[in-house]
Amino acid sequence: MLKKLFILPIIFLLLPGILVAETFAPVGTAVAQFLEIGVGARATGMGEAFTVMSNDAEACFWNPAGLADVEDYNLFTGYSQWPADISIGGIAFAKTIQGIGTFAINSVYLMTDDMDITTVDQPEGTGETFAISNYSVGLSFARYLTDRVSVGITNKIVHEDYFDHGYTTWALDLGTVYRTDFRGLKLGMSILHFAPEVQFSGKYIDHSDPKSYEADEEREFDKYSLPINFRVGAAINALEMEDHKVVIAADMIHPNNNKEQYNAGLEYSMKDMIFLRTGYKMSAYEGGFTVGGGAKINMMNSLNFMVNYSYSDMGALEGINRFSVNLLF
Repeated sequence: MLKKLFILPIIFLLLPGILVAETFAPVGTAVAQFLEIGVGARATGMGEAFTVMSNDAEACFWNPAGLADVEDYNLFTGYSQWPADISIGGIAFAKTIQGIGTFAINSVYLMTDDMDITTVDQPEGTGETFAISNYSVGLSFARYLTDRVSVGITNKIVHEDYFDHGYTTWALDLGTVYRTDFRGLKLGMSILHFAPEVQFSGKYIDHSDPKSYEADEEREFDKYSLPINFRVGAAINALEMEDHKVVIAADMIHPNNNKEQYNAGLEYSMKDMIFLRTGYKMSAYEGGFTVGGGAKINMMNSLNFMVNYSYSDMGALEGINRFSVNLLF
């Protein structure tokens, strides 16, 4: 069993070579794009090179196998404000049951302010408005198979709705992490948002096709997949001292709706209380540089409070500020 789990990351590392003939990015071929937006200021501060880094409830959004490192209770919440008054956030609560494993409930949401409804005949607006509220809600489970290998799974419901058209479907996240004795080296992989194809409800008039527009002919929506991501990652302690530690991490992501992506990140910690982070998304179309930091505060003997912040350069768009909070008790 251990050999099979160790071989899995190698297979996915070779996957880009198998698909090297792909010379274009199939952008716009997947729905639920809000699922691809990074959740958590610690992860995004490291350039989203986070497949094997998470050891708390934040793992729900990157690799559920990381939940196995939750010691007792852990509550995570994160928030960011995007251009066009778009709010994105996530929340997760994890609990470890000794001898069984770690369970977690989690959710990601995207919300907008009210937007004007426009038509071809009324381009300035009809006087009506609508808002978007997309979300996913999931239940996760993780446990150690050996003292070095953990596995995790998330089963979730994904919902998108745009005015009169929407869908609801299920999706799975799977992951594993392998830990070594060499300078804290960890290897891992995850498959995120694996789901059947979906179809938006209702019908629409295709205004780009005169046959549809002039004849007032309504058409059904095509079927689309969710943004399935295969992630392979590694992290190692580049510096190990009594009060100081530097961890470097790297991820390779193979999405079904884009070209391969490569992320690198670094985290410096002092006395496991003060944290500085930076990272770079090498294949980002715009921007790619990230920076962040955090602090852990021991409020009581069994309660730790951790707050994190990150800034992501978005190139032509406004930079994104993210905040997240962890309660460990």
